[in-house]
Formats: sequence, C-alpha cells, structure tokens
Amino acid sequence: MSKQINPYLDFVLGLDATQFDSLCDAINQRKDRERYGATSFEEAALNYGRKPICPKCLSDKYHEDGYTPSLAKRYKCENCECSYTLLSDSIFNSSKISFHKLMSYIQLMSFNVPLELICEVLDIASNTAELWRKKIFSTVNNYQNHLRLYNRVWIDETYIEDYQVLESDNYEKHPRGLSKTKICIVVVIDSSKNMLAIICGHGKPSSKRVYAALKNHIRPGSTIIHDGDNSHKYLIDALSLKSEVYIANTKDSEYIKNMAMINNMCSWLKRYIWRFIGMEVENLQSYLNWFIYLQRCKRDNEKWPKSNRILRHLVLERVRFKRK
Repeated sequence: MSKQINPYLDFVLGLDATQFDSLCDAINQRKDRERYGATSFEEAALNYGRKPICPKCLSDKYHEDGYTPSLAKRYKCENCECSYTLLSDSIFNSSKISFHKLMSYIQLMSFNVPLELICEVLDIASNTAELWRKKIFSTVNNYQNHLRLYNRVWIDETYIEDYQVLESDNYEKHPRGLSKTKICIVVVIDSSKNMLAIICGHGKPSSKRVYAALKNHIRPGSTIIHDGDNSHKYLIDALSLKSEVYIANTKDSEYIKNMAMINNMCSWLKRYIWRFIGMEVENLQSYLNWFIYLQRCKRDNEKWPKSNRILRHLVLERVRFKRK
C-alpha cells in the first residue's frame, strides 16, 4: 500500500512566516474550542457562569460600557462608577499570553513539570513562567482552609530538609534525627480520600502545634488512626475523637496494612516536593496547597476532566495577584 500524501503539505510549506503563524493560531483556536468550549478566558468565564462584579465596591449593579482595546467587554459600576471587565479581579487581568499557550502551561503545571522544562516546551521566559506559577498558586492559597475530614482519619508527619537553616547556622556536620533543620509537615487523609498537608514548624511537633494545625479540619466524633505519637493526644482529647493506634514497625503486618493510606500519601507528597529542587521555603505551603488541590481534581476526574476543572476554578476565583 502506497503512503498517502498529506494534501495540505505543499500549501503549508509555501506559507511565509506571518501566514504560518496565523494558520497555527487558527488551528490552536479550533483545538481549544473542541477541548474547552472556548478560545479565550473571558469566553470560558462566561461559559462557567462568572458574573460581572465591581472589583472596587463589590456591587453587581452595572451597565455595559463598550469594549477594551483587546475587545474584552467593559462594564461600569452604577454604585461607584468604576470601569472594569469580567476578569478584572482575576489572575487573567491584562494577560498578554494567548489562551492556548496559557492552557498548555496549566496542563503542564497540573503534571508538576519543573519550570525549566515548561520554558523549553512553550518557549517562554523563566520570569514569565515563574510569575504565572505564583498567580496560579494564589488561587489555592486558601483552598485547605475550608476542608474538614471525617469518619476514619489517618494522621502522620513527614519531614523535609530546610537548607536555609543549615546554611545560616553553619553546621559542620549534618544534624541527625528530627532537628530544627527539618520542616515538619502534618499529613492527613480520610476514608473518602480527602487530604490535608500543612506546615507545622521545624523539628518534632508539640501537641499544641499539631492541635493548632488540625483543630478546624477534623469533625468531632471521627476516629483518628495514628502511630501513637504523644503529639496527637491533645488533639484527640480536645475534639473528643476516637483513637486507633498502630505503632510504627515495618515488620508488623497489621501496621503495614492499617497505615498504608497515610504512608502512601507521605510518599506521594515527598516525590512531588523532590521535583522542585531549589524551591524557596517561604513558598512551600503554596506548593502543598497546589498538591492537595490536584489530588481533589484527580479524585473527581469522572465528574470533570482535570484540565477543564482547573480552568473552571481559575476563571471563577476572584483573586487578583499583586507583585511583591
């Protein structure tokens, strides 16, 4: 069987650079229309039901006020006369990157691809890639605040090295054990696979630190499955929780079976963090928030394809990122 020749090949090869760019843009818009039902963030926001609300006084009373130079519909607040667009109070305000490229960025970020590789794949500058990561992180900074776990709830702690402390204190030898050079992350998962990951200071946590981190996230009456660490006792007593203890012992089949959920989550979390070598410690909680958000997206993948769910979240979130 002879190889079929692409009937469009000669036409495409004959285009000049400007014509070829226009063709690629048209193709990308068709792909976006088929995948997301939109070719711009404003169109996606309308599809998902975002309402025009004044970013200054939060009034929903407005009248249409023409269009911006980029052809985005403009609104004028009837209360304070502020002019705004549908996305004025979003991370997409005044965005100059195309919808297709930014959706490709979001898709790569949903797979936790390092920034250096994202820059290479999308041909964008490193400072642009870093800025958009911070913008996207800003939409999930409060995501864990409303999460409450219930029924059977596993808790544990995992640790990562804080190299800024190591360098500032001029350690000649690497400290052993759970020293203050290690950042403690309290990790929680329930039987419905709701998850939490919250920074809990440095070194082994006290009972008050664990309580402060989790007191608003576990419903009374739940059963806490843990390794019997003393730092969990105050939380269990204060919230009237039931306790189920499995002492950490990798040779004990009961421990391995009953603590598999939380041990697996700790492993997933560490593999995720290790992808981002050189991450600044002050951004760690943002990375953890994004990790927890993505786990929720994966859990509900049958209801929403992951990329579409993330797009919906981003265009509906009313967060306007400000450079520090």
